[in-house]
Formats: sequence, structure tokens, C-alpha cells
Amino acid sequence: MDDFNNKNQVIWTLRVKLPQTQSECVWVIEIEPTATFLELHEAIQDAVDFDNDHLFEFFIGRHPGNRAYTIGGEPNWDTFNPVRTYQNVRISSVWPLPTGMKLYYLFDFGDNWLFQINKTRHKDKLIQPGIVYPRVIEARGKNPEQYPDWEGYEV
Repeated sequence: MDDFNNKNQVIWTLRVKLPQTQSECVWVIEIEPTATFLELHEAIQDAVDFDNDHLFEFFIGRHPGNRAYTIGGEPNWDTFNPVRTYQNVRISSVWPLPTGMKLYYLFDFGDNWLFQINKTRHKDKLIQPGIVYPRVIEARGKNPEQYPDWEGYEV
């Protein structure tokens, strides 16, 4: 988009956390509400420095074991293509979340990297000219290792 069209666009601030780690792992991402879930996936991958080499999905539930709604519909595992599914669904389509519900991002269905995503209560900001969104504005804790070295494991 050109700068004229961006003048009155707002930026959301999302807090992405990895709850299953022993130490705090949190990333704060500024993103346009018109961004797609594919763009959010890519922003999270960049933030945590993963290889973006596995399937993923976004879902809404009261807790991780309660999938009330899968963004983009329930996948048909024979033909599931997250890129095609999520490139057409805007993140603004899920907020505000129903009361008591949370947004989750699951990456790698084998290792099950599960992230919880919250829209902060901060007042929405206007797009700043010259800034590329999405962008990480804060990171707390050490990024997890996608493929940790396992002691005694040989390839």
C-alpha cells in the first residue's frame, strides 16, 4: 500500500508466549489488523528463529486441549495446505475473541510447539511511515531451540 492509504491505518500489538517452557518466552509483535494468519505465522517464525519447515494451525479455545474453533475450518488432513488456508484469512476476523477464549498457534504437529496469542489492551497505534510491519518490538527470555541437541542421540 502507498503512504496515502496507510495514513489512518492502525497497528495492533500482539503478545505471543510459549507457555510450556520453564523460563519466560514472550515476543511482542506489532502487526496490521488486515494482515493474514499466514503473515502472522511468518512473523512468529521470524521472532523465534525457527526454520518454518512444518505444518501449523491456529485455533481458538478456552485452553489448549479445547479446540472450540479452528481458524480456516477443520483441516482435511489428506489435502491440508496451511499456506492456502491462512493466506486468505485476516487476523481481524477473530477479534474480539468470545469471552473466556484464547487464540493458539500450533507449529510442528510432531514436536507440538504451542504458542498463545493475545491482543494487548494498549490503544491501537497509527502506522508509522517507513516502518515495515509486522515487526517484533520486544522479546523476553531466550528463544527456544527448534532442534535441541539430544545427549546420546546419533543420526
